[in-house]
Amino acid sequence: MTAEARPTTHPFNMHIAVHAQPAAFRTVVESTSTMVQQLAQGLAHAERLFLVGIGTSYHAALAAEHFFRVYGGGIPTHVVHSFDFVLYGPELTARDAVVVITHTANKSYSVQALERVRATDARLVLVSGEGGGAKHPWVEDVLTTVPQEQSAAYTISYSGALAALAALAAAIGAVRTGSQRLDPNVLLSTVPGAMSAALATEPAVAEIARHTKDRRRIWLVGGGPSAITAPETALKIKEAAYLMAEGMSTEQMFHGPFQCAAAEDLFVLIAPSGPAQERTLQLAGPVKAIGADYLLVSDGTAALAKADALATIDVPPVPEVFTLLSCLIPMQLLTYHYALACGTNPDSFHLDDARFMRAYRMNTL
Repeated sequence: MTAEARPTTHPFNMHIAVHAQPAAFRTVVESTSTMVQQLAQGLAHAERLFLVGIGTSYHAALAAEHFFRVYGGGIPTHVVHSFDFVLYGPELTARDAVVVITHTANKSYSVQALERVRATDARLVLVSGEGGGAKHPWVEDVLTTVPQEQSAAYTISYSGALAALAALAAAIGAVRTGSQRLDPNVLLSTVPGAMSAALATEPAVAEIARHTKDRRRIWLVGGGPSAITAPETALKIKEAAYLMAEGMSTEQMFHGPFQCAAAEDLFVLIAPSGPAQERTLQLAGPVKAIGADYLLVSDGTAALAKADALATIDVPPVPEVFTLLSCLIPMQLLTYHYALACGTNPDSFHLDDARFMRAYRMNTL
């Protein structure tokens, strides 16, 4: 889409994409099913599986590591940023497999990662949006997810990649263990249903965004899978609304970053049911002690922290690993409404400002 054709008012393309995610998630699971089953037969016996990405696709790689941990039947899985994968290794052998995640299939270091694997005997899989595989026709194994994003704030491409990667993890686990690791209805019905229900939080998060847009800094924290949702959301807030946001694991927050927080800040505690929930909720007390507010994002199981919360956003309960999607939806909507409240265009990557366009043209992404 040309710059002239992009919306200049609500609804921006980001909003349209966020709302399209539940149906797209189901569609990707269905459309990649045959390829996923074929790939699983070969990938299941890899000695090492590397998940490689950059930007939001790096967060997708981190998320996929959780899918393989839970459903992959014990396959040794390693996440490597595209930049580090290209410049620092590891050395690959024919016993390795590499999954490169890149929605556009044209980001410099992810393309170089593809080429690096090509020069070895390792198995290569590309997870990309529509048209991505055609840019690298020599890549034999491609999992195609969704059409190319029309917003620079990637949302549907992230959830689309997670759909394909969750299905791949479950299929590999089934081959490795000889038994079904994940009920197919979870991916085809439970998760899309929870994502769809989470869209209903929009009026509440829109009001939160209007009320908190002037906070000095927004801190997002969570543990386990939510330790990925936190920095992914912070990334979106920065690139769509240009606000100062930081996302990290709960435990990391306790070990230094909290000491630079202030009463003018907002904390977002992403705390669905799971092993990390208790520790994440333990941050509520210190936040209130310094005079700051916190937003609680959970699945109805964090009752003890609701009383002191500025607001609570609850999504339907799902297995913890899939809160990567259910808790993500309200965070994407919060981001979008921050952009509206701040008067920014969430689709533009700040390139509607000539200064940022000049800066953007100085380097290649």
